[in-house]
Amino acid sequence: MSDFLPHPFWNFSLELYAGEGVAEACLDLQERRGCDVNILLYCCWLGASGRPTLTAERLRAILKVSDVWQAEIVRPLRQVRRLLKDKPWLEALPETVDAARRRVADAELAAEHAEQLKLASLYAPPADRDRPAEKRLRSAVGNLGVYAVCLGVVPDANDRRAVATMMAACFPSLLREEIDKTVGVTA
Repeated sequence: MSDFLPHPFWNFSLELYAGEGVAEACLDLQERRGCDVNILLYCCWLGASGRPTLTAERLRAILKVSDVWQAEIVRPLRQVRRLLKDKPWLEALPETVDAARRRVADAELAAEHAEQLKLASLYAPPADRDRPAEKRLRSAVGNLGVYAVCLGVVPDANDRRAVATMMAACFPSLLREEIDKTVGVTA
């Protein structure tokens, strides 16, 4: 049995993150652009569920809250997990170090879950699943564009490909060509 409280945003995130290429796209944006994967998923969830596009002002207020949690809790846990993986303690039994790494990974995931519940509590207007998929796609892409503005990032071709991968998983009923056009991916 999971300790995680169920929530539509969490369920959406698990499904999206498991989509083809999505984890890699999110982690690429995290490493190259300093993105918070939960904020990427949040932007997608808001758009995909038919909610209004975020304003930069609203997202900046949300980021003030989530940035503290990321800096004080999530990133330190991620750093410890990576250290345990990349620089294991040679004097310890490998299986004990691996067990410690798994426990830290579990704590990191629990912290991510807590962040998602907080994000959803900060702003989650009513969903409109009847909104046409094309409009929901534009909203999700718009949210990610607002996030790029808040980060001071001018999206490049790699960013656009990563976003298109995420959008293809969010909107499997849409043609990839339509998604690429909306995202601005050029051949």
